[in-house]
Amino acid sequence: MESKSMTISTKIQQSNYSALSNLPRHIINQIKNEGELYIAAPQKCSRIWIEMRKNDFVTDAQLNYTIVQRIFEACRSEIVQLLKLQNEKDFFELFDQDNDGILNEDEQILVFSVIKEKMHQVATALLKIQEYILFKQLMKELRTLESYIADYQNQLRQRISIKERKVYKEIGQEKLDDFYDKYYQEFHQLTKYKVDRRAQLKVSQEKELGILEDRLSKDTELMKVKPKKKLKDLQTQEKLVSLEERVEEALDFRKELKDLEKHEQERVYKVQKYRIEKQHSDLLFKQQKEREQLEGKLQETEYKLIIQMKKDYDVLLKQINLHNNEITRIQNLASNQAMKKGLYEGEAKRQKVQSQLQNTIIAQTKAISQPESKINDLDQFHESETLRKLESRKSLQFIGSPGKPIYSEESEKSPMGAAFNGKNKNFYQIRKIIKDSKNITQFYIKKNYGSDLPVNFVRSAHNIQGDQHEKIERFLSVKRKSQHELLPPITQLYDDDMQEKQIKAITQTDQEIKREKALKRAFINEKLFRND
Repeated sequence: MESKSMTISTKIQQSNYSALSNLPRHIINQIKNEGELYIAAPQKCSRIWIEMRKNDFVTDAQLNYTIVQRIFEACRSEIVQLLKLQNEKDFFELFDQDNDGILNEDEQILVFSVIKEKMHQVATALLKIQEYILFKQLMKELRTLESYIADYQNQLRQRISIKERKVYKEIGQEKLDDFYDKYYQEFHQLTKYKVDRRAQLKVSQEKELGILEDRLSKDTELMKVKPKKKLKDLQTQEKLVSLEERVEEALDFRKELKDLEKHEQERVYKVQKYRIEKQHSDLLFKQQKEREQLEGKLQETEYKLIIQMKKDYDVLLKQINLHNNEITRIQNLASNQAMKKGLYEGEAKRQKVQSQLQNTIIAQTKAISQPESKINDLDQFHESETLRKLESRKSLQFIGSPGKPIYSEESEKSPMGAAFNGKNKNFYQIRKIIKDSKNITQFYIKKNYGSDLPVNFVRSAHNIQGDQHEKIERFLSVKRKSQHELLPPITQLYDDDMQEKQIKAITQTDQEIKREKALKRAFINEKLFRND
C-alpha cells in the first residue's frame, strides 16, 4: 500500500496541470494579437462586401478575374489581415472552386465563411490559453459575422429570385407572342380564304350570267312567245276573201287586222321583254342569295375562330400564371431555410462540440474520483493530459501574426516546410479549411444540392436539405434565346444558285421586331375584346 501511495504521489508531482506551461510566450502573444485583429473582422468583411457589390453591376453578381483584381486592390489591407493572402492570383485560385473563371454567388460567400472559420480557430486558441475576455469578445463578433453572412447570401438569393421571376414573365410573354403570331397567321389565312371564295363565286356567277345572255339572245328564245290564234284566223280569211275579189270584205278584214297586228306586236314584245327581265332578275336574286349565304358562312367561320382564340387565350393566361405562386413559394422556402442555416447552424455545431467536451471532462473526473482504480485512472489521466497538451500545441500551429509566417515547429524542422512558408503556407492552409472543415455552411445559392456529397450518399427523411430549386429550373428551361443569339442553318443563307439571300430574322432590328409585335398584338386584341 505504501508503494502504491508513493507511486500516486510521484505521478501527481510529475503531472503539470497548466495548459500554458509548455507554450512559448511569443506564441501566446501571437494568439492574442490575432484575436485583437479579428475583433474588427465584421466591419472589414462589410467593406469587402460593399466593394464586391460596387463592381458586379455589369456581370450580374458574377465576379471575373479583372473585377477580383479591382476588389483586391481596393481592400488589400483587409484581405491581407484576414486571409494572409498577398496577391489576387492566390485569392482567385482559392475561391474559384469550379475553375470556370468567375466567382459565383456561393464562392463569394465562401470568402466570408473562411474568414469566420479562421475566427473560430483563433477563438478556440484563445480559450486554450485562458484569454476568456478576448475569447468572449471574439465569439460575439463571430456571431455578428454569421448574421452578416446570412444577410449577404440572402441579398444574392433575392437578386437571383427577382431574375428568375423576370425570366418566368419573359417566358409568359414569349407564349403570348407565339399566341399572337399563331392567330395573326390564322386571320391572315382566313382573309385570304375569304378573298378566294368571293373571287370564285364572282367568276361562277359571271359565267352563269353570260350563259343566260347567250341563251336569251337566240331566236329560239324569242319564238317561245307567239301571237294569238285569232290573228292567224283573220289573216287566213283575208286571203280567202281577196282571192274571190270580195274587196269590201277584204278591206274590212285589213282594217281590223291592222289594229290587231299592232296590238299583238306590242303584246308579244312586252311579254318577251318581261320574260328576259324576269330571268335576269331571278338569276340576280339567286346570285345575291348565294353571296349572302357565302358571307354568312365566312362570318361564321370567323366567329368560330374568334371563339377558339378566346378559349386559347383564357387557357394561356392561366398557364402563364400557373407556376408563379409555386416559384415564389420555393424561393421563400429556400430563403427561410438559408437564413435559419446561416443564423443557427454554426451555433448548433459549436454547442454540439461543447457538449462533447463537457461529457469528456465529466467522464475523466468521475474516473479519477473512484478510489478502487486510482492508479489506473491516474495513468489514463496523465496520458490524456499529455495528449491534450500535444493537441493544444498542434491546434495552435495555425496561428500567425499579420505579415509573418504561421508558427509550427514541425513545419520549420521538416524539409518540406521551407516550401510552404509565407503566402504559400497560408494558401494551402485556407485550401485545407475549405476542403476539410465541416463548419463552413453551404448555402447552395447557385450550386446544386448534393454536388459536394459523396457518390454513395443516400437521401433520407432526416437529411433531405434540398430546396426544390430544380422545379424552378425545369419551369425556366423552356426559355428561348433571342433571334440575334440564334444562328440560322447554312442552307437558309443561300438559294438554289448559291447566291446569298437575306434572312428576315437577321436583317430585322430590335425596333422593327418590337413594332411588328405591337401591330400583331393590337390586331388580335381588337378581335379579342370587341363587343359584337
